[in-house]
Amino acid sequence: MTSDPTFEQERLDTPPNLEFEAGRAIAVVVGAHPRAEIADRPWANLLVRRMRSILVDRGFAMDRGGPIPIVVTDVWFLNDDVLRRQPTVAIGDPAVNAASAFFANRLPCAYAIENACQLLLDPELLEPRACLWGIDDESLKLTMERFETKWIEPFLDASEHFIEP
Repeated sequence: MTSDPTFEQERLDTPPNLEFEAGRAIAVVVGAHPRAEIADRPWANLLVRRMRSILVDRGFAMDRGGPIPIVVTDVWFLNDDVLRRQPTVAIGDPAVNAASAFFANRLPCAYAIENACQLLLDPELLEPRACLWGIDDESLKLTMERFETKWIEPFLDASEHFIEP
């Protein structure tokens, strides 16, 4: 098998024997739908890698009780009571992501380009929850960039209060 540096790094970051605890999760939720797998999961994986990098820079380690940023499907998220209470970023259109549909009417709009994309979150981050979607890949990219440049660090700061030790 040929070498894949991204896979190898992810395997180091999340070894197969890592003990998963929903109370330590930061859920990045994509739809359990082929469209979501194709369009949204790559963005979710990128966001999780960025979150993990920031957390490592802050001295957290998943294998030593730190937060566990993880991509999950909307089906798992909506059916797990503990996971639903965790810090969450839903990525994808509400038509293909039930978590996005759940948050669509519950979170205020923090950023939008009319007929293109939206970033929903409470700017005070009293409960760290966000929902990001765009009408196409370029629009979602704009929303992801906005979240990363303006909100990812405050989101992770707020998340620390919801993570079980």
